Amino acid sequence: MTTTIEKQLAAYEGRLMGTIPVERIRAVEFERPSPDLVARFRQLPDLTSAIADILDEYGVDSAIPTTALPPIAPGQRMVGPAVTVKHGAARLTSGYNIANKTSPRLGALDAVTLSQRGDVMVIDGSACPAASNIGGIMATAVAAHGFAGVVVDGCVRDTDAMRRMGLPVWARGATPRTGKHRFELLEFNGIVEIAGVQIRPGDLMLGDSDGVIVVPLSIAAEVLARAEEVAAKEKTLIDAISTGASAAETAAIVAPEKW
Repeated sequence: MTTTIEKQLAAYEGRLMGTIPVERIRAVEFERPSPDLVARFRQLPDLTSAIADILDEYGVDSAIPTTALPPIAPGQRMVGPAVTVKHGAARLTSGYNIANKTSPRLGALDAVTLSQRGDVMVIDGSACPAASNIGGIMATAVAAHGFAGVVVDGCVRDTDAMRRMGLPVWARGATPRTGKHRFELLEFNGIVEIAGVQIRPGDLMLGDSDGVIVVPLSIAAEVLARAEEVAAKEKTLIDAISTGASAAETAAIVAPEKW
């Protein structure tokens, strides 16, 4: 009997390399935020910190600081829906895999093919914190496919190449050690936990110099509307302060406890 996943994969016939076992794919088609919503988030002058304040009001604490996942280059910004990858430790040792040419499956280009332009690749690599989850070749494919960015709970490598290609990446660190003999892909587009934050496919990933924040898709439109209101008020407040407004005048724009 053909499963829903197999039916959805049929649309990619001839384009996949078979590097992700079908039984490890949790979703191919899922809801994403609209392109207009993504574009409006991208236009916000203050991205992660403003959204973090608003999410507090919804009971969502999804901010990931740069102490956990620093950006690999200054000035990076990212807005896009998540596609998720969960890496686990390979069942056989790296030495055995290298000697016997039995490297486990890592998903490779199939994870890219099954994603859309503007997505953010979110990788849980916490099982092997000292090995690389993505390097120069995979990063080139991700950038060429038009991903908005990459978020890795773990290490990456070839960061100079990533910077040259302008691929926004947030990761725990960099390492020369390859992951291709040490990791295997356990699940594609399932629920992952990154630096203590739950992320589901389609959730909106935001990133800048302050860190990464996750906006649950179910409330993304409401959060954006609030953020646009806040941005307008803060601009008025900053303009007023810059021109010497009195304390009473500034308090009338935004209450002091909101600063």
